[in-house]
Amino acid sequence: MTTDVKKMVNEYMAAWNAHDINKILSFFADGCVFEDLALGVVSNDKKELAAFLHSRFVDIPNVKFDLKSVFGSGAWLGMEWVMSGTFAHSSIPRMPATRKTFSVRGAKIAQLRNGKITRETDYYNLATLLQQVGLMPAHPKQ
Repeated sequence: MTTDVKKMVNEYMAAWNAHDINKILSFFADGCVFEDLALGVVSNDKKELAAFLHSRFVDIPNVKFDLKSVFGSGAWLGMEWVMSGTFAHSSIPRMPATRKTFSVRGAKIAQLRNGKITRETDYYNLATLLQQVGLMPAHPKQ
């Protein structure tokens, strides 16, 4: 992976941790697709992505991503991270905010074109997050 890509990833993740929506959007190409697979949310352009990011940062005002690993090959980029925060507000119907904290592992897979993200999918275990914030019972030990 080139130094330029490593620099981009560090700046991109710093923008997420700063909750800087405009900076995050600057990494995306026009007509981008962003998918939060766990929530089943697909944003089909920067405007939809901005709305999703705004609700994410309102719902989890202290959300942070701890980058664990990065890999790339050609136009593809992968990142493994740990997302943590407090579920302080809920913009999701029938999912009340609990003000409890969580920490879950996840990953991003992104496709790049001309240095911009054209497609990104985030993967993490929503059941684990819901258990940690008290919205789903923990699975009993076997």
